[in-house]
Amino acid sequence: MTNLLMVLSKDPYTTETPDLVLDIGLNAKEKGNNVSLYLIEDGVTAARKSEFGNKLAAANKKGIKIYADDKAVLSRSLANKLIGGVEIKEISALLDSIMNYDRVVWF
Repeated sequence: MTNLLMVLSKDPYTTETPDLVLDIGLNAKEKGNNVSLYLIEDGVTAARKSEFGNKLAAANKKGIKIYADDKAVLSRSLANKLIGGVEIKEISALLDSIMNYDRVVWF
């Protein structure tokens, strides 16, 4: 079993990258791996209450952990607009946790 961390910095409204990331994460999870998604920069918009946010919420229910950078959330005024299950963390948490994963992929 692999511990996979995916870091997403792109929003789902201007690129298809978040859909790709979610597909990779779900496939890895289905194969028995531990999967976490860390949203930074414009990637935090993926966790808004929206159609894509609903996809993230479903992935979270399947066991994918979702984290969001606190500064990115605040600077985009999203603090009260995120789906449930998103854990807001400082960017230092990302830097600290990278060492705890077997694989880290940055999109």
